Amino acid sequence: MNLQFQQTEDGSLTLFLPDKNEHYHSTHGAIQESQVVYIQAALSPAFQAYLDGRISSVKVFEMGFGTGLNTFLTAIESKKARIPVEYTSIEAFPLEKGIWEKLNYADCLKQPAETFLQLHQQAFDGKSRIISPYFKLTKIQGLLQETSLPENHFHVIYYDAFAPSVQPELWQTSIFQQLHNAAASPCFLSTYCAQGQFKRNLREAGFEVSNLPGPAGKREITVGRIE
Repeated sequence: MNLQFQQTEDGSLTLFLPDKNEHYHSTHGAIQESQVVYIQAALSPAFQAYLDGRISSVKVFEMGFGTGLNTFLTAIESKKARIPVEYTSIEAFPLEKGIWEKLNYADCLKQPAETFLQLHQQAFDGKSRIISPYFKLTKIQGLLQETSLPENHFHVIYYDAFAPSVQPELWQTSIFQQLHNAAASPCFLSTYCAQGQFKRNLREAGFEVSNLPGPAGKREITVGRIE
């Protein structure tokens, strides 16, 4: 892919895909976007469910491994909270080493670069590997619509596909029905997208849909819940 680096307003890098006129993250801040959209909106309530004794571990599914930023932030949070996380991420087009090794997230977050590099070095082979005492990672290469997911399994879903205008096939009701089947109870789905048709599709698939305030540069984000 023809990718370009771009520094965002919080100092962290994102990637720009000129062929699709699409960024991997918000130009207002890659890290702050991920923290608001995924960590605060979906991971935090799942951690609370763990602390309340409702679940025995937190199982996360991520649509779109991309730069590995969401994965990295989740690994950091699991270690900080000492809450076990089993993390599964799917990506159709993994980044080349020459791209991901230049991303500056570890420096921005003042975290060891080794952990971020380890996340990327792990193969997309569907095998679970221990990253830390609190974090296991499984990476899958493929298309979500062609991937079989375990039923009643995930407590968190990060939906981080490119926008509906770029990847309309990933925002159809059938996709969210697939994710609903894979969701445990409780489950918290979060995404940056607030498009009306997407929210109708998400609701039709069986999720309880609500809006939350968005990160810098975005009025609102979407959360889907299953209780």
